[in-house]
Amino acid sequence: MSDAAIENEVKGPNPARGTKRIGLALSGGGVRAATYHMGMLKRLASEGLLEQVTVISSVSGGSLVTAAVVAAAGMRWPSSSEFLDEIYPAVREKMTNADLFSLKAIGWRGISEFNIDLVKNRATVLARLLERNWGISGTLDDLPDVPHWLINATCIETGKNWRFAKREMGDWSFGRHLAPQVPLSVAAAASAAVPYVIGAMPLDVPRAGWWEPDPATGGQVRAKTPTVSKVRLWDGGAYDNMGLEAVTKPGKGLRHCDFLICSDASGPLPVPGGSPLSGLLRGRLSSPRLFDVAGDQIRALRSRVLIADIAAGKLEGVLLRMGNSVRAVDIKSGLSRQVGFYDCFQTDEEAATALQHPTDLKALSKGGFDALARHGFEVADITLTTYAPAGFPRSFHWENQP
Repeated sequence: MSDAAIENEVKGPNPARGTKRIGLALSGGGVRAATYHMGMLKRLASEGLLEQVTVISSVSGGSLVTAAVVAAAGMRWPSSSEFLDEIYPAVREKMTNADLFSLKAIGWRGISEFNIDLVKNRATVLARLLERNWGISGTLDDLPDVPHWLINATCIETGKNWRFAKREMGDWSFGRHLAPQVPLSVAAAASAAVPYVIGAMPLDVPRAGWWEPDPATGGQVRAKTPTVSKVRLWDGGAYDNMGLEAVTKPGKGLRHCDFLICSDASGPLPVPGGSPLSGLLRGRLSSPRLFDVAGDQIRALRSRVLIADIAAGKLEGVLLRMGNSVRAVDIKSGLSRQVGFYDCFQTDEEAATALQHPTDLKALSKGGFDALARHGFEVADITLTTYAPAGFPRSFHWENQP
């Protein structure tokens, strides 16, 4: 699907959207990231802004939670009021009641049910557990037209950013298929398929319907025939854990939106030790050390480029970095507040604790979910009202939310 066609779709007449189209880049980071993003979405919904979201680019935990939100809304993007009243409580209930991938999630029955897939195709097991435990159903063509949702994975065969969307899948090297018949659970699981831990998602590719894309326009140049019948897809974080490339490139501005919110819940570089497989048995997702180091460097570079483009006026947006407290954001921006201002926000220690939550796919306690979601809500609130006050003038407090 060409960039021009997508632009027409996401910018069609809709007075409810107002003039500022919001794009979301939702990072990976397992359930920690998914919960943090839920808090950010709750902050947007509090100001009635979910209706202005026109594009979402998600990776791993960001893909899982977006799938949960869309599925809970009946394969639609919810309104702000619907999100606050129905979707947020429903997704919270799912995320605090069932692991997505662990020995507990699989259970003794699952060992016989999934059998050899637990060794060779764990990504397909994750897709089935997404369907069973989080109610992720439907296919890509069931997704809403707006927002344009790009689910990011990494193709092992090409080394490129493989994207799933309602009307396309593929990458610049392999080609683009414009009518993908792929279950949403498979696309979301592929986006979260941590290398050597969950392992690659095998995807059968149709023989016909592939097109060579034009790098300049995103349109189709000529038909092409794949040379393989199957590709293997890793976690999108192996290529870009922040999901930025689908919506902005250095110095090129934004695609399909006017204001970008990059919600980054990437964890710190983990302390080395233990094997990825032993971590998986405990419900944790830990890549080989080389992947961790490379991923940490890539994320740091992408963050700097994004901030530099914002500072230079090449795009409008904010980076919501997990681990920052409200006080820390104020100190960095040079703001001075009255005595007692920070008493109703999470402390510096609580913000730091949120960042240390392991990257896993295990259910949270309700208190644990609320703490992580509150952190995402407060980081979004203080960052938006500080750095983009014209578009986000009001400040909200967590205690006043439903």
